[in-house]
Amino acid sequence: MFAFALSPLLAVSPLSTATAQSATPAAGCPTTTEDENEATALRWHNEAVNEGNLDVIDEIAAPNIIHHGGTVPDSVGTDGVKRVLSILRTGFPDVKHTIDKVITEDDLVVIMWTATGTQTGEFQGVAPTGKQATWTGVGVYRFECGKIVEDWSEVDGLGRLKQLGVMGTPTP
Repeated sequence: MFAFALSPLLAVSPLSTATAQSATPAAGCPTTTEDENEATALRWHNEAVNEGNLDVIDEIAAPNIIHHGGTVPDSVGTDGVKRVLSILRTGFPDVKHTIDKVITEDDLVVIMWTATGTQTGEFQGVAPTGKQATWTGVGVYRFECGKIVEDWSEVDGLGRLKQLGVMGTPTP
């Protein structure tokens, strides 16, 4: 049902075309079900983001994961992913993702979420505002051998900045 929407994601960037491979696991590679992939992708939000356990990334992601960050530059490797998540948790130490919808298809998991948090630390060059913000986002996770090998994250960064008072709302 969702193949038309998910399949094009594998060709959205030069990095992904270099790493996009068949969904067929390599010899000796553990196969996982859609339900197992979904549970693993949910750990990203529940354990890494909500609980701040960034070491879980080493368990659920391939060492050479490619993270397409949306509001941050792409990064490669689990250390790069942890660095990006650490920036979020530094700016919004109380950040919580609420899962709105999960869609799984073959080796892809899509998670739509809503975040809330109070900016009490520096975030992407913005000094702490002490303001709470709510924003939405979508994460797409691609699996090979039971690990996340590539992910895309798109967030409503503009809405978040407006709520923090960093950017005004345009007037007609």
